[in-house]
Amino acid sequence: MRPVVDSTLILPVPPGQWSPPTTAVSVDGIHLDPKRELHITLIGGELMRELRATFGDSRTRTVVTTAYDEHDWHFDRTGQYLLLRKPIAGRGVAHSIIERIELPAMAPFHHRLGVLLGRELAVPPPHLTLYVAGRPRGIGVASDAALRALQVRVVAAAELSG
Repeated sequence: MRPVVDSTLILPVPPGQWSPPTTAVSVDGIHLDPKRELHITLIGGELMRELRATFGDSRTRTVVTTAYDEHDWHFDRTGQYLLLRKPIAGRGVAHSIIERIELPAMAPFHHRLGVLLGRELAVPPPHLTLYVAGRPRGIGVASDAALRALQVRVVAAAELSG
């Protein structure tokens, strides 16, 4: 798997490895649509903007790719599903259902980027967004503190089987 460097850094998950859900679900009266593709966000927009401001556009791609290549990006599913809720300024509320994953490379990758930036970085909680409502791309979870603030509740796997 190769990452996609743009305004964020994502690791696409091939459908043969983990197929996206195919049908919508309702949880707590909220209709959530399945994501069409699955990916793991390794660097969110805010951190990518900081990297670009520090290193410039072309050097950022090199810095990020070099740090990425230092790690093994295998992950394991946990079966832990969470319903998240986030107010979106001027657009109401967005919801998503994520599955937490175990991604051992996430913390050392962010530590390496933090060393390059000269500060400690929050490590985003590894997850994949499976279902969304109110915002098709998901709602963004930049840290464990953000996850705690966004989390509504744990969702049982049986609630997702339609």
